[in-house]
Amino acid sequence: MKINMTGKRFLWVVFVLIIIACSHAQYSVLKDTYRLAEKYYSQGSYKDALPLFSQVFIQSSDKDLRAKAIYMKALCEYKLGDYSPAAVDFSDFMKMFPDHPLYFRAALYLGNCYYKLGSYLKSAEAYGIALLSRDARERHQAAKSFNDLLWGYLPTESFPALLDVVDHSLEGMVGVWWLRRLQHDGEHARALREGRKLLQRLYTPEDKSMLQEELTKVENYLKKHLVVALLVPQSGDYESYGRQVINGAKLAFSKQGITSVELKVIDSGGEPLRAAIAINDLLKTTTPLCIIGPITSDETAATGVIAGTYKVPLITPTASKDGIAELSPYVFQLLASPVKSSYYIGKFAASQPENDTFAILAPDDELGHNCAEAFSKAIIEAGKKIIAYKFYPTNTFDFSPFLAQIKEPILKFYDRYITRFPKGDPRFYDCKPDQPVEDCPLKERKDWSVHIDGLFLPAYYDEIEIILPQVPFMYINTTIFGANGWVVDDLSKNRKLTKYLDGATLIPDDFYIDPSYDKWRKFAREYKSAYGRYPSRVAALGYDAAMLVINGINSGALTQELMRDFLSGVYDYNGAAGPVSFDQNGANTKAFIVKFVEGKPVRIK
Repeated sequence: MKINMTGKRFLWVVFVLIIIACSHAQYSVLKDTYRLAEKYYSQGSYKDALPLFSQVFIQSSDKDLRAKAIYMKALCEYKLGDYSPAAVDFSDFMKMFPDHPLYFRAALYLGNCYYKLGSYLKSAEAYGIALLSRDARERHQAAKSFNDLLWGYLPTESFPALLDVVDHSLEGMVGVWWLRRLQHDGEHARALREGRKLLQRLYTPEDKSMLQEELTKVENYLKKHLVVALLVPQSGDYESYGRQVINGAKLAFSKQGITSVELKVIDSGGEPLRAAIAINDLLKTTTPLCIIGPITSDETAATGVIAGTYKVPLITPTASKDGIAELSPYVFQLLASPVKSSYYIGKFAASQPENDTFAILAPDDELGHNCAEAFSKAIIEAGKKIIAYKFYPTNTFDFSPFLAQIKEPILKFYDRYITRFPKGDPRFYDCKPDQPVEDCPLKERKDWSVHIDGLFLPAYYDEIEIILPQVPFMYINTTIFGANGWVVDDLSKNRKLTKYLDGATLIPDDFYIDPSYDKWRKFAREYKSAYGRYPSRVAALGYDAAMLVINGINSGALTQELMRDFLSGVYDYNGAAGPVSFDQNGANTKAFIVKFVEGKPVRIK
């Protein structure tokens, strides 16, 4: 047994020695083959060298010899102009031997191959790797090729993909070249947008500073080439309103010292079709930063969608119809619509601690229903109660039936508890002076007095004149709340209504001016100085629209998209015409609130 074991070990040793001898012999043969291939290569016989390098790579088990063989194989293919197989072999070399001294040189050649093949993104990625080499000569060659590629060949659409694959240390350089290319192509707005986003992903202060320097060039260019369009009537029935908007907007730009912005005035004619044609023609040839106008709701409905299609923000200073701002994310409505006003006055009414119960009396039309619904929503959200909700048809003159229905829920409550109220309670008993309370006769049920904390009347002006006196006549004790259908100046001049208006709280009409409001007074002085006459609220709205654009410009909103984003964030801006807070759709949700005190309107918010 011992002899057999010894024999087996001897055989294994002999076997291993044979293998080693064979391997050494094979290595020597392949080494000789490699030297022969090198000789052919040095003589320029790349076709003769190529199969020999390939043979060595395939047959050799030596890592270093295999690495040199595949590298030289790729180099032969490169010299022969076979860039596709050369790219495959250089790429394989880099994957298999990432620590090899020739790694970065292979990346340089790989970049050249992809360049020759027209694969500029892959070429740039390879040059980006070569730029990380410690060899100064390799870095210099890679930098020149990289910069030439980024400036002249790589499509601008490929830069984001390149940024995702290059080393973090190269992102600043790539970003600068991207901005330069976009500027060269006239895409300054895109350069600003992309540059600002890229600035957030850079790591080093040096890269941030380099990119910011390029961004500053873009910003300076844009500031010198901004166009703001004024799409307002210069002819037709609304020409005077258009002129007032123009005057207000021009005053804003002149007072802020902004002379580099071109104000391009376009005549809308005050007609929807003409306004639509005008804006379409404008946007085919010009890309304004923003459009101020039109002034009517119908014009804005016709132009808002077009502005949104071109992604140009549009601020209508005077269109008041509800839903205008919902036409497009790029449409903004400076005036609070009747529906928005109804919700706002509802929130205010519900916020007063003494108010718990409310009733609504509104026109039986679409606007009346929408206003009533908005007011009701605000009340219910605050946890307060709507006890009655009534609508009246057009051309109603006698509102007593509707007011009687509003009283009814309270009267039904009184029916159950009338015996618990004391004799002589003036709500139920008609007592004469000095008459004993036990002798006071009970009033007719319809004449019982009721108290409602608030009665919302989103009525039209001619209806308000009729409704207000009928409310106390129907023995309803309440505070009246109104939306912006109430014409404040006309109501305050109507002496017949003075006693009925006292305490009424409402959103004033679109032309209301508070002469004590400091921002209005300042604006009015400047307007008078510039144009020799006092302004209307329309002019102030034009001024406010322009000021919002100016504030956007000053904050860096130098593109249409950035201006839209800026306007979307406007909240609690106090303009010459009043407060502005845009909701998620671009509709203003704020307005003045006025209360009548001894027949005179007093702004309370």
